[in-house]
Amino acid sequence: MPGPHNVDIVRRFTEGLRTGDVDACAALLDPTNVFSEAPSLPFGGDYIGVDGFQRMLAAVSRDFRVTLEPPEIAGTDDWVAVVVHATFTSRRTGRSMPVECVDIYRLRDAKIVRVDVHYKEPGALAELCRQPAGSDLAPAAPGPSLSNTCQTNRGELT
Repeated sequence: MPGPHNVDIVRRFTEGLRTGDVDACAALLDPTNVFSEAPSLPFGGDYIGVDGFQRMLAAVSRDFRVTLEPPEIAGTDDWVAVVVHATFTSRRTGRSMPVECVDIYRLRDAKIVRVDVHYKEPGALAELCRQPAGSDLAPAAPGPSLSNTCQTNRGELT
């Protein structure tokens, strides 16, 4: 059943992200799902399958600590739009910024098959990882890498 049922599926998915239940998120994905992130971002590109979804989370959390606010969700038929409100903090520079994006979900047979992520200011987000503003010093060395798994804690990717 399309429409409201698909909105509920996406709502469960986004709540899983906010609460750190990555397994619940993975259960809502089609095995061939695609997450498409802006190529200009440090974690940009297409991530395919459940393994790709987990690699995407690890790539994002490698560079950023992300705090997610409750999203705005609306949809029709097999398309669902999610307005995401978040705060990204660079692990490299310690700088933070509010981030807004719209995620366009495509569903088929009650599974998420594609998510296209559209950031309002992808250039500013990419710049967040670079040298702190006003600093003449070389960028700080990156912190320890995360494993290929991503954990969240109360709406925060860690």
